[in-house]
Amino acid sequence: MDLAKDLYNILNKSGAHPALGWKHCQRVYHLAKELSQSLTLDDEILYVSAMLHDTGKYPMYALSNVDHALRSKGIAMNLLKNYRLEQNRLSKILEAIEFHMYYSEPGNSDEAVYIRDSNILDNLGNIGLMKLFSLVGHDELISNPEDALLRIQTFAEALPKKVYSKTGRRIAVKRREEIMRFISGIKRQTSEYAWI
Repeated sequence: MDLAKDLYNILNKSGAHPALGWKHCQRVYHLAKELSQSLTLDDEILYVSAMLHDTGKYPMYALSNVDHALRSKGIAMNLLKNYRLEQNRLSKILEAIEFHMYYSEPGNSDEAVYIRDSNILDNLGNIGLMKLFSLVGHDELISNPEDALLRIQTFAEALPKKVYSKTGRRIAVKRREEIMRFISGIKRQTSEYAWI
């Protein structure tokens, strides 16, 4: 069995919106590696965690009234039992998936901390802007551009404070500045949002 190929197939067939699927997971993985480059982390744990952290929100796997992080953990547990992962590594993967959201405290492992920080950072800056605007009409919380702008402002204020790692906090500040420049320009060009 080829785990990397299976992960790709799971994401590819999940019904995930393009802004939330394979490429988001790739960005989370690569950013986690970048943030943790001064440490020696288990690359397989980072990769598998990044690829599976959001599966519980994708149409093929989502369950109503079930937190997607917990659902993702359950999906990962079922999938990964078919692979011969050491129990310690499996536990770290499941922990990283369970605690990847900004509203959770970071997990105990370094891998969990960096997956969480990377996931938070992917909602900030130009990438975060692109993601939120591409979700207009595809997300129940973002039905129009005004909702997207409100969400962007909320993220710009709240998410940088949630980043745990020192390197991640530096990046969060820069990405927040990108958002604030964008918001300022939109305000000027739309007469304080009146023409959006």
